[in-house]
Amino acid sequence: MLGISVYFQDLDLHYLQEAKKCGVKYVFTSLQIPEEDYTSLDEKLPLFLNQCQLLELQVVPDISPVTFDKLKIPNQDYQQLKNMGFKALRLDYGFDDYDIIKDLQKDFYLMLNASVIDENYLKDALDHGVDLSKIAVTHNYYPHSDTGLSLKDFQEKNKIFQKYGLTIQAFVCGDVLKRFPLYEGLPTVEKHRTVNPYIASIELLQNCCVDDVFIGDSQAEMSTLQYINDYMKENIITIPCYLEKGYEYLYDQNIQVRKDQSESLIRLSLPRKPYIPIQKSTLRKRGYIVMENQLAGRYSGEVSLMKQDLSFISRTNTIGFIHPEYTDVLDFINANTKIRFVRL
Repeated sequence: MLGISVYFQDLDLHYLQEAKKCGVKYVFTSLQIPEEDYTSLDEKLPLFLNQCQLLELQVVPDISPVTFDKLKIPNQDYQQLKNMGFKALRLDYGFDDYDIIKDLQKDFYLMLNASVIDENYLKDALDHGVDLSKIAVTHNYYPHSDTGLSLKDFQEKNKIFQKYGLTIQAFVCGDVLKRFPLYEGLPTVEKHRTVNPYIASIELLQNCCVDDVFIGDSQAEMSTLQYINDYMKENIITIPCYLEKGYEYLYDQNIQVRKDQSESLIRLSLPRKPYIPIQKSTLRKRGYIVMENQLAGRYSGEVSLMKQDLSFISRTNTIGFIHPEYTDVLDFINANTKIRFVRL
């Protein structure tokens, strides 16, 4: 599933409406971070919850012991949280009382903090009768540059979670409005702090055992949300690009990738066309979209995406290029994916 994050200091109800159209299912919010402005919570929280209910968005509040004080309800009064309309809880702190977890599971979908869970914890939970199929593990996001998780450690920990059948959730940065007060992005994996969130999401889903992706920051582009959702739902990799005149017919098609892939280029399963004239034969650069011309004989008309720089060859025409910000999607296209060219 795809999620966004909302913070009351940046609350924008229109953003929720537009995100819903792009396939968003979850809305993460924090009810415990010290840098949030809770002075108007009595006014904003009901508006926020009502809008999410109307849009059928699942709210995921991040809570800790300070949450109850901020909401002005008795400590550990989870019934009050249920009465407010919360159906899921992300527990930011460790929970060693498995009986409480089992009780909470009766009323909430629980999301535990991945950073405080290890395999011994999961074994103990099973021994105490906790239903792990009804629990997700949610990784933290890291506001401060250089503090995010290493990709290798993240992958290794997720393999353990996957072994126990847990739903795994993680964050990528937003590409419109970064969250206060540092405005340095809110990724789980440090590598993704400077990576396009769409490409970061594909890496989480494809290579890191992640099931649910959240935008950690206050806002993302609607196109980014749509691209992520299309990949999650249909295994389609959207490629913003420029196509030369005469080749615009390739836009907005769902194109199958050939099963037999080479190391240097990605061949597409499109009908070949004989007698393609020789034009714009140049150096073949990573990110170029190319078509074989009549010098290629029966391969004339075959379209490929360049994964690596290759030398000039007269039988190959350049017909377009991938937007530089999205070139790295090439590293995640495989024989099981479809691609869709979209206009810049």
